[in-house]
Amino acid sequence: MHFHYYTLERLATWLNENHQGEKIYNCFSQSRNELVIELENIFLRVGCHTPQTYLIPVNEFAKARKNVVDLFEEMRGRHFSSIRVVPFEREMVMELEDGYDVVFKLHNVSANVLLRYKGEVVKMFNNQQEEDLNYVETPGEFHEDKINEDVPSDQDLIFSALKSVSPIFSRPFSEKIYEIMQEGNSFSEAVKIMLEEVKNSHFAIRKSRTNIKFFLFASGEENEITVQGVEKALLLFLRASFQYKGYLINYREVEKVLEKPYKKFQKVYTSYQDNITKLEKERDPEEIGHIIMANLHAIKPHINSVELDDFYQNSKVKIKLDPRLSAQDNASKYYKKSKQRKGKVAYLRSQLDDIQDKWEIARDQMEEFRELPTPESLVLTEDGLDVHKLRELKKFARFITQKESEDDRQKYPFRTYHKEGFDIFVGKGGKNNDELSFKFASKEDLWLHAKDVPGSHVIIRHRAGKPIPITVLEYAAGLAAFYSKKKNDTLVPVQYTPRKYIRKRKGDPPGLVAVDREEVIMIEPAR
Repeated sequence: MHFHYYTLERLATWLNENHQGEKIYNCFSQSRNELVIELENIFLRVGCHTPQTYLIPVNEFAKARKNVVDLFEEMRGRHFSSIRVVPFEREMVMELEDGYDVVFKLHNVSANVLLRYKGEVVKMFNNQQEEDLNYVETPGEFHEDKINEDVPSDQDLIFSALKSVSPIFSRPFSEKIYEIMQEGNSFSEAVKIMLEEVKNSHFAIRKSRTNIKFFLFASGEENEITVQGVEKALLLFLRASFQYKGYLINYREVEKVLEKPYKKFQKVYTSYQDNITKLEKERDPEEIGHIIMANLHAIKPHINSVELDDFYQNSKVKIKLDPRLSAQDNASKYYKKSKQRKGKVAYLRSQLDDIQDKWEIARDQMEEFRELPTPESLVLTEDGLDVHKLRELKKFARFITQKESEDDRQKYPFRTYHKEGFDIFVGKGGKNNDELSFKFASKEDLWLHAKDVPGSHVIIRHRAGKPIPITVLEYAAGLAAFYSKKKNDTLVPVQYTPRKYIRKRKGDPPGLVAVDREEVIMIEPAR
């Protein structure tokens, strides 16, 4: 609910009361999907990300020196006269001078920023949203007449009734109405009380087991922070959300990396022990060989089995034979099996200590990791999540990643990285780049390279049935940018394409390739 219609109303009121009439100095972008509008006394950060769309006022913003893209130059030098919310929609309109205005569409997957002149869209921040060229400001539904209907004090019925009033009402609204109705108020009275309450400036930020939530109503639940002021509430919500998301991704990645060897060595150790026990319980084939040798005279040729006296156990024993072999050769076969069996037991015993050592190292690392707080146990404070815990996890993750990379370097002649289950390989020079791209990579792997400058080839290993997440693509692109001549730039264009669309031309020097089809991503080099 951080960008619910009623939240936006409070934000618009705050901006009009505190910054109305300020001049716009600049409008630019220096990171993917984020637009920054610089006014006299604040910056407006607009994130057209999915699913975390945001519009947040901040007092300070560190503008980069390089790779900053200036946008919407028509805004510069003009004053913002007012900002309003499209009724019952997640859209805000900032009115400027001389017929210009800016529309902030805050609809997650279709989020965008539109510059209009006299009501016509002239520029867009996200040009891929082509339908926004025909944007028409349309209020959302709100059927006030349905508020007066008689509704029983039942949460499901209240929710249905609220939805018939307007789609903007979600479960927290019906829960609030139910709470007010428990005090003896009718449905219509409860709605009026609730609508008055959403106009105040109190907001609640709550941490659940899986994410950070923003509420218009405080509940008094554990791990909930009540914040006065919409600008402070949004800042805390977004800071805590990004912190939690980063912590959760890091935690799950490290957990996956550590669990793999731990479970592997545990399984191998148990398997070896079970095999040794099983082999030691089985009868030694050497004894069968001795029994055959002691009864050579009693064994007829070309038979499949024979029953003989077992002088080891004072009983009869039925022995399988190979009819193609003589009795003596059958005995030799059993002696050979005995020798193989003893060799297998000796090998398993020789490996057991080494596997146990590796298992204990993996277990110790897992126990050290378990001392870090789980994402679910992180505590929300007025400043966000505990930054010390975030740093501890980052430090631990860096150690594990570095160790894993060192292990991989023994297997591959390339720089090796891992992200969310995907293997990423980086070339170390011209010849090594060619080896990576044309001998090691398969045609379905994704190939990346910093555009128009010398740099390393990067390969993301294809995983059947699993598309590459944007986070993995951005991570690999960051590596391609870092291992290039533009590593010190703020933003670097990186081309990417399936490996099958690159080729080596006759006479090309090591590392140089032709790219037949590509897409480009702007990315900050990995540090």
